Amino acid sequence: MQLRAVIEELERTGFLVGDWKYVEPSWRPAYRVMTDEMLRRGIDCEGRPPVWAWMGADSGEENVLMTARMLLSDADFDSGVGVVDMEVPDELVLRSSYFQWNELLSRVLSGEQSPAMDWSIDPEEEDTTEEFQVQACLPLLRGSWVRGSRPIDPLWRLDD
Repeated sequence: MQLRAVIEELERTGFLVGDWKYVEPSWRPAYRVMTDEMLRRGIDCEGRPPVWAWMGADSGEENVLMTARMLLSDADFDSGVGVVDMEVPDELVLRSSYFQWNELLSRVLSGEQSPAMDWSIDPEEEDTTEEFQVQACLPLLRGSWVRGSRPIDPLWRLDD
């Protein structure tokens, strides 16, 4: 899920990378835990924060909208939001548990000095048909990996 302007930039430039100016300062220690683990596994973000993605073939519109509503603001929806479907080379993906990521964020925000993340993924988290449970962090996104994009309609109702 990305802002329409970001998707247009990806289409124009052919790539997308993270930028620390978009990362909440209080979250940066958690992001550094992620980038350190990526580098340990041979995935170099070259000093930038990762690009986040969700695992799965096609999650279905309801799951996409629920997750977008959790993570994005009304202002984001007003400016336009879309979903980018892509295939990324496995060697450039760090898969992790979204639950464990949120636990790490909680510890960082509560002031834990040396936060660590549990990198295991429970078997039940592997089933992404219910909700987004396995996340993917990438060092960048290349336009050649994109298989398509589509807008998210903010008026689509979950209770219909």
